[in-house]
Order: sequence, then C-alpha cells, then structure tokens
Amino acid sequence: MTGRLAIACLTALLASAGAAVAERYHDDEIRRMIVEDSLARFSGDCPCPYSYAWNGRQCADNSAYMKRVPGLYCYPQDVPAHEIRLFRERNGGG
Repeated sequence: MTGRLAIACLTALLASAGAAVAERYHDDEIRRMIVEDSLARFSGDCPCPYSYAWNGRQCADNSAYMKRVPGLYCYPQDVPAHEIRLFRERNGGG
C-alpha cells in the first residue's frame, strides 16, 4: 500500500507541476517562441520581408512570407490562437 501511495503522490505532484508550467508563459511569449521556431525550421532564402537575401538586399515583397508559405510566421500577431493551444499541449502546458 505504501508503494501505491507514493506513486499516487508522485503523480499528483507531477500533475500540479504541469499546471504550474501552463502558467509559466504568457501568450505573447509563446507567440514569439513560435515565430522563432518557424524561422529556425525554414529552409531557404528570404523567409520574412525584414530578412536579407544573400546579396545583402532586404527581401521585402520577394519573401516567402509575402508568398504565403503555410506555417511560416514572421510576426507574433500572425500566430493563430490554435497554435498557442498546440504549443501548450506539446509542452506540458508551456
């Protein structure tokens, strides 16, 4: 019985820690993290209008963002609410 009680206590402790993590990040912080992750995963030149191409010119209208590449976020305000929910689910409440 003591082993089961210890496991139950540990499970409850981990669940409450997950809830604490859920409150750790504000939505704005999560949006910024999603943008950073999106840019890190982008494999190509000129992801965002404010990026610079290999020749030193600003990408502007030639950016992937302006061509509406799915899943590419350049600005925090572009991140939809469902992406924030997914982030929290994937990161234990993050």
